[in-house]
Amino acid sequence: MKPYYQDESVTLYNGNCLELLNTDTIIVGAADALLTDPPFSFAGGISNGVASSVDSQFFLHWWKSVAPLIVETVQETGEGFIWCDWRSAPIFEAGFRVDQTYSWRLAQMLYHHRQMPGMGKPFRNSVDTIAYVRGPKSSGSRIPNTTLNWISDYWYYGKHANHPAEKSVNVARQLVEWCSDPGDVILDPFAGGGTSLIAAKQSGRKAIGIEMEERFCEVIVKRLQQQSVQFGDEDRTSCARCAPEYTEEAAKTAANIPMAALR
Repeated sequence: MKPYYQDESVTLYNGNCLELLNTDTIIVGAADALLTDPPFSFAGGISNGVASSVDSQFFLHWWKSVAPLIVETVQETGEGFIWCDWRSAPIFEAGFRVDQTYSWRLAQMLYHHRQMPGMGKPFRNSVDTIAYVRGPKSSGSRIPNTTLNWISDYWYYGKHANHPAEKSVNVARQLVEWCSDPGDVILDPFAGGGTSLIAAKQSGRKAIGIEMEERFCEVIVKRLQQQSVQFGDEDRTSCARCAPEYTEEAAKTAANIPMAALR
């Protein structure tokens, strides 16, 4: 298949990842790392205000078809991140182990504190959950072992300027830098509004993205072309402060996050 868009850093396809991964279009071992935001609201519950009546059994069946293709497309030394929630995290793990042998695995959970409350009752959700996944030969050496598993960076809940489930470029860029080296190829089989592709390009990586809906491919192209001209305010913001190392002060801040989010 011919790319929908391609520049020196990003290759974008308009299609279904089940039909494109591990084919002549996107070959086995084409990527070094993974950064993606699957439609996990279909596991049940709400994602960015979008509710789904589809149950987790259907989502698991679908993910067990997708996960092996991702595993074959990303190098065994690779690692990456998947946005999820408490319902979908076990499903992502189960999909990676579909053949009952040691393959990719969900290693840890990270939390992006958006610095503002979202939906939920009685507790208002103020975090996005992110799964850290690793291939069987991943060293995990890029991330200092003093790094806390939370990222604090302001993100307005319900901000849908480019996609109904849009994520922060600042946070995505930090994740890219944790799971890859400059020049590496990032795979996103659910490109959405293009956040991961933009983050990869800004970080000096290459990216392969797949998006089913052409309207969002158009959005991605516009955003990428804008990046070539100048960075927007959101994208210029450094995320060096997003994930502090473990210190007494950082630990106290982390402990106070839920209360701070509700003030």
